[in-house]
Amino acid sequence: MANNHVIFIHPDGASPSHYAAARFADLGPDGRLNWDNLDHAGVYLGHMEDQLGGTSNAGAVTHATGAKVYAESFGLEQDGSQITPLSGNTGKTIVEEAIDAGKVTALVQSGAIFEPGTAAFVAKTGNVEVDGRTVVPRGQTAEIARQVIESGVDFILAGGEVTLLPVGTDGFHGTAEEYNAIASDSVRRPSENLIELAESLGYTVVYTRDELYALLEQSATPQKVLGVFAPVHTFNDRPEEVLAEAGLPLYLETAPTLAEMLEVTQQLMEAHPNFENGSIAIVEEEGSDNFGNNNNAAGTIEGVRRADAAIGVAQDFLSRYENTLIITAADSDAGGLQVTDVDPAEPVGTINNNPTLEDRPVPLDGVGGVGTLPFVAAPDADGDVFDFAVGWAGTPDFSGSIVSKAEGLNADKLPATVDNTGIYELMYETLFDVELESRIPDQTKVAPAPTAETGNVIFIHPDGTSPSHYMALRNIDQGPDGRLNWDKMSNAGVYLGHMENQLTGTSNAGAVTHANGVKVFNESFGLEEDNSVVVPASGNVGKTILEEAIEAGKATALIQSGQMAEPGTAAFAAATTNRDGDDIRARDKYAEIIEQTIRSGTNVILGGGELYMLPVGTTGFHVTAEIDAAETRPERRPETNLIELAESLGYTVVYTEDQMNAVVNGNNPPEKLLGVFAADATFDATTEEDLRLNTDSPLPLYVATAPTVAEMLDATLKLVSNDPDGFFVVLEEEGTDNFANSNNAAGTIEAVRRADAAIGVAMDYVDNVDPNTLVVTAADSDAGGLQVFQFAPYTRPSGNPVSGPALGAEEAEVPFIYANPTTEAGTPVFLDGATGSTGSAEFPWDSFAATDSIDGPMGNFGVAWVGTPDFPGSIVSKAYGLNADLLPSTLDNTFIYEMMYRTLFGDEAFEPPVAELVDLTGIDGDVVVDITVTREATFDNVLRFYETDAQGRVDGLVAGDAGYETAVAANLLDAELFVDNLVTDSVKLTLPGGTYYAPVLLVDGDINNLATIGESRIQRNGNVWGFEDLSDNDFNDLVITINSAEPVAA
Repeated sequence: MANNHVIFIHPDGASPSHYAAARFADLGPDGRLNWDNLDHAGVYLGHMEDQLGGTSNAGAVTHATGAKVYAESFGLEQDGSQITPLSGNTGKTIVEEAIDAGKVTALVQSGAIFEPGTAAFVAKTGNVEVDGRTVVPRGQTAEIARQVIESGVDFILAGGEVTLLPVGTDGFHGTAEEYNAIASDSVRRPSENLIELAESLGYTVVYTRDELYALLEQSATPQKVLGVFAPVHTFNDRPEEVLAEAGLPLYLETAPTLAEMLEVTQQLMEAHPNFENGSIAIVEEEGSDNFGNNNNAAGTIEGVRRADAAIGVAQDFLSRYENTLIITAADSDAGGLQVTDVDPAEPVGTINNNPTLEDRPVPLDGVGGVGTLPFVAAPDADGDVFDFAVGWAGTPDFSGSIVSKAEGLNADKLPATVDNTGIYELMYETLFDVELESRIPDQTKVAPAPTAETGNVIFIHPDGTSPSHYMALRNIDQGPDGRLNWDKMSNAGVYLGHMENQLTGTSNAGAVTHANGVKVFNESFGLEEDNSVVVPASGNVGKTILEEAIEAGKATALIQSGQMAEPGTAAFAAATTNRDGDDIRARDKYAEIIEQTIRSGTNVILGGGELYMLPVGTTGFHVTAEIDAAETRPERRPETNLIELAESLGYTVVYTEDQMNAVVNGNNPPEKLLGVFAADATFDATTEEDLRLNTDSPLPLYVATAPTVAEMLDATLKLVSNDPDGFFVVLEEEGTDNFANSNNAAGTIEAVRRADAAIGVAMDYVDNVDPNTLVVTAADSDAGGLQVFQFAPYTRPSGNPVSGPALGAEEAEVPFIYANPTTEAGTPVFLDGATGSTGSAEFPWDSFAATDSIDGPMGNFGVAWVGTPDFPGSIVSKAYGLNADLLPSTLDNTFIYEMMYRTLFGDEAFEPPVAELVDLTGIDGDVVVDITVTREATFDNVLRFYETDAQGRVDGLVAGDAGYETAVAANLLDAELFVDNLVTDSVKLTLPGGTYYAPVLLVDGDINNLATIGESRIQRNGNVWGFEDLSDNDFNDLVITINSAEPVAA
């Protein structure tokens, strides 16, 4: 029998955005939570048998059994029959099977004992009739509590004393009168004293943190413990304003935190005689969900903080017992939390939510709720602090952007996209060493094995997309059990995208980071805040990864659905000054950006933006006289015709999909191709109302004659794939961001569809043409905070014209939910449908229709938004092909560059610079180097220099390669340093900046007797270099001290 251990931690309602808020608050954007450090990540899909979103109860049943169930299930099928889990042991959950197998078991809960995240692992209830009304399964809290206590679980820690005591009974945490005021009905109050029942079953009962820890001091620790730490939950899950009015804290002071409960439980489990048989602990932080459902930002952050501390305790356990699986997952996204940057020291205001032809403001949350001061993030790596507020999509649980993480035994089996049934599978295989047949086969693809260490890169940037954006598309096109191309990618990691000076990534600065591998300020377009040149992570000053690829002879391409100055692609080839003597932002200099892009030497440039390539007064293929006259700003219109410039540089120019296909598939395909597919972007990313989608004369989302980005990529690969040096392609679907920033759900979903098709083209290339290709995707922010929503199984909030949960295909009025309640209900948040968020009898509101799952119909859904901005969000990067396994479970935005760079140029190209080198990469122009030289040697040693890269490479050779010394001798600079024995002298040497130099000692002045780097004959200590001419290793045969290196004065 397997004796392994499983710790399932359920931070209910927590998405990467929730973790981001806690990370910012406690550690700053450069810090890492325990959750961040878990080794493996997978996007979690949590639909139920009969709806798109997960409920706390049915989601827990799925975790406990591996079976899809109806949304109201608490351990039984809808007809009241027993569930058959994936193990085939009908009526048994994984915990019940563990009890039967003699393993140690624990349920650890910050909420009440009846909370389903733990209780559904041992309790089962169906609908019952009480006093003429139907009570749904999860409402039968007293019966659930009784079953938990009678389950045989060894350690049960939670709140919920009121549910354990009959009416009229005093408790530890409250009097009979107080408890009767909370609940007095037979559904929520038992007929017998369940605490006394527990004691009769051998449980030691504790009520406070102190009593819990005192158990560890006993000479013989108890083998069964019931912790009862609160009347209901150990937290007060109400809006901030309600808590302030009542003077209530977020959490009860006498109750242990979830981490403390788990810490003591683990020590008690280790002392249990059955521990050698293995163990399973189910651990839920319910506060992260309940506070999220109340849109209480401070409480939510505290709940996530406590969940993360529990993950840290589990990691400590793993360090003691390597045969342990830690796995985490929420089942939904509570409130759709998003962080947004705000002005410091000012009360937080409102955010524009799903505007039509008018704005719809919704309040943000600060530290004390609506209209209070913002949260202040802990300092970043540079010591900077940033203020932030929290926005909400609404009070419900949403399908959301959930990411499961795992570490330890079998954690590597967590797929990059995981169905909620997969959580049970992984736990069961670890606990019982039995591999189960999946509900649906894992559709994550395994790329063909590469045959080389370096290769091609296709970077696809679906701007603004989170897992929720992909979920909306998946539900429509594939159904919740279907899989997009993005879903099938092999590796996943949570992407952290903060800038040098704010928490939210901007499209331009994010692109600069992808292109250079370093953080920049939010308005950067390739330059630092003082308009100086960016030094990329490679050290090659002023050169993006695309420009280095061009220098290396690789074919390159920039593919864009927006206009060509869009930074997601253009920042790889252009750099412009920001507010340089004026108030013009760098990213707004369209004409200059496009001209630099055309002059960059990129082989294939495809996108929109003809307007910004033509001088004022010029019409073109797409630009009419009316379009020309409407835009005359000099920063956007060039003085020269950039299309003619491109032709003069050898580009073949095409304007439509048909023209592109004709030249690419012709007898003589061009080496350089410029596609100009629209006057501006190839889409019109305004609101649905501006596009008249809910009328009888709608405007198109995309230009009909323009190719999709997938079609552009297919054509591009035909042109670049024959380059013997390989290729580098950057592709951006900008519509995913721009439509979402307009809170246009229909446009956003169409844009995601196009991005996903491009991912499919790239993956097909890896599979069928060249396995030595990396496909990597990442957004830089979460546009709009999109959330998929169905009311089911709950009735709609008051004020809706329809109370029933099911969304009709059409409704005469727009359905809504509430967001950010205070002491009042909150602000209405109107759902987006297929034609926007307006409705009438003539032009009703239209829902989105989901494709059926393998279980049947999934109903219709709407889209909720947090607001129109970009947010730090729940971004997940995915990878496929060569080096996809480099993608970590949590990655900084700078890592995208590193991953691409290693793939294009090799691992060693991204290693730290060789220590013996003189680094002048951060200085432009000529540099005066002030050097002190001394010598204590008989030989007349001479020091010279040669130019290298960061690895000391010369003519393609590195130190230690055959022929290296010969290459060094052939590339020596003229300048040489010499002093007589026992003499010290000062020298000023002028060298070109922007590169590395390696020193080389000519022993006794002999060019055929060199002491080079990599031979242990050069020793560096700070700014002092010592050289060894023979073998006594005194390193004083020539010594130089570099006192300063300054640019030559202009």
